[in-house]
Amino acid sequence: MLVSKRPQFVNVDDARRLAKRWLPRMIFDYVDGGARSELTRDANRAAFEEVTFRPRMAVHVGSPQTATTVLGTGVSMPLLVSPCGGLRAVHPDGDSGVARAADRAGTVFTLSSASGMSIEEVRDASSGPLWFQLYFLGGRAGAEVLVDRAARANYRALVVTVDTPVVGVRERDVRNGMTQGPNVNARNIVHFAPHVAVRPRWLYNFVRDGMSIEVANARALGPGGTPMRPDEASAALIAEPPTWADIEWIRREWKGPLAIKGLLTAEDARRALDHGADGVVVSNHGGRQLDGAPATLRALPEIVAAVGDQLEIFLDGGVRRGSDVLRALALGARAVMIGRPYVYALGADGERGVDQVLSLLRDELHNGMGLMGCHSVHDLDPSWVATPRRN
Repeated sequence: MLVSKRPQFVNVDDARRLAKRWLPRMIFDYVDGGARSELTRDANRAAFEEVTFRPRMAVHVGSPQTATTVLGTGVSMPLLVSPCGGLRAVHPDGDSGVARAADRAGTVFTLSSASGMSIEEVRDASSGPLWFQLYFLGGRAGAEVLVDRAARANYRALVVTVDTPVVGVRERDVRNGMTQGPNVNARNIVHFAPHVAVRPRWLYNFVRDGMSIEVANARALGPGGTPMRPDEASAALIAEPPTWADIEWIRREWKGPLAIKGLLTAEDARRALDHGADGVVVSNHGGRQLDGAPATLRALPEIVAAVGDQLEIFLDGGVRRGSDVLRALALGARAVMIGRPYVYALGADGERGVDQVLSLLRDELHNGMGLMGCHSVHDLDPSWVATPRRN
């Protein structure tokens, strides 16, 4: 058995460096990369670096108050865990491990339709609050099945992703032969041998886990309830991507809170409101879809101005520090969602790594509030930050 010293993360960049060390290149690039020239991926991070704080001095905060509610669910901090497909290829702990870590941190994990563990398996693994992110795997018929399964498994909210009418071209994945996602398996392991031979720890874990890369939620979405292969699931998603008309029937069928993910304009935020959404996620898919789309932090104020008094607004993309959470909240977000930070941590040290990265982000959040003189996350508004002027 391969044994390694448990890593310690001082910040998210440490988790990224360790993930790059432990993961095969094609898996790391799948997590780390963006679409085309990666302009939007990099802009997400740059947008946070442009926003500065306006702290209140000579204020003793003590223990800052970070607890809040998101779509009716109480959380210990306004930091939620975004959906991400292919987690089982990153580490065998996969989606269930991330769900358990989120539960221990007192926050929400959102399970991807493209997860390596099923809706029911992840629900059984964690007693914490779970949301379900809906792709149209198997087209509309498949989506109907997934919505019903999520409801039966007591997922608290449904998050419908609408920014994937076609799959963005991620050039790192093309070069690595990963155009169908993390599809290394027993049949094509020879093709990926140059990648995996130099990462024996990952290979050991992957083989021990049965070399499973299936989309678990597509197991019964084929004709007559037969399993659907990953390439078939992807093809069905592109053939029948969700439209606003689909949001109408989802709203009728889903009785719990509903959020629409992937919006970047006031116009689409108003459409979400008109179609019965309870929240929106300002997101550009981590820069993995339309390269040249705006950074999410730059798009946030427009959406807050349009629907901020009527919908809960969440943001993802570029969050790497607890201070980034404070910036987004000051500009009107209810909470932020993280993707790459926890996936880096999962690749570096599995479920324990996710525990670490959530803990360090919480510590950074507390420290930032203390330095700012901010007693509660509910006190934050635009007066706490300075933003660059734009034409």
